[in-house]
Amino acid sequence: MSKKFEEKWGPHSHCVICGIAIPEGEKLCSEICKAKYKEEEEKYKKQQKFSYLFIGIMGAVVVIMFLLSYVYG
Repeated sequence: MSKKFEEKWGPHSHCVICGIAIPEGEKLCSEICKAKYKEEEEKYKKQQKFSYLFIGIMGAVVVIMFLLSYVYG
């Protein structure tokens, strides 16, 4: 970064939710953004669980199909 930029803004980060400038090393700017971040994190974890469940079910279906074709084929 340029020296002029550093003099004007100084070291800082940006809130991962709303993008406003915050002190360096922090992730979130307010309790509202913390609540939104937690909500999105929970939604992401739930979505991942469903994805793993779907992959597991599809794997089981494929194994069952191969077993049935072996037994009856």
